[in-house]
Amino acid sequence: MLVAAMLFGVGWLIGRVFTAVILLMTSCVIMLTALTIFASVYGLDLLHVLITLGYLAAHQSGYLLGAYCNDFQEHN
Repeated sequence: MLVAAMLFGVGWLIGRVFTAVILLMTSCVIMLTALTIFASVYGLDLLHVLITLGYLAAHQSGYLLGAYCNDFQEHN
């Protein structure tokens, strides 16, 4: 849960500063890192794939919130 909260915060910062290309690259890094760690330590099963998808969802929802807040402030 703490990892998801940190990924949400990082996604929020990326959304405030960068474009979606950076989001795509960081999402790929998160996915490859998480799946590599889970596959090498625990073995790859459905639970660890769902945890990885949760990490990606937290990261990308943080990006969406950051991009929305940044665009909202620029237009007002």
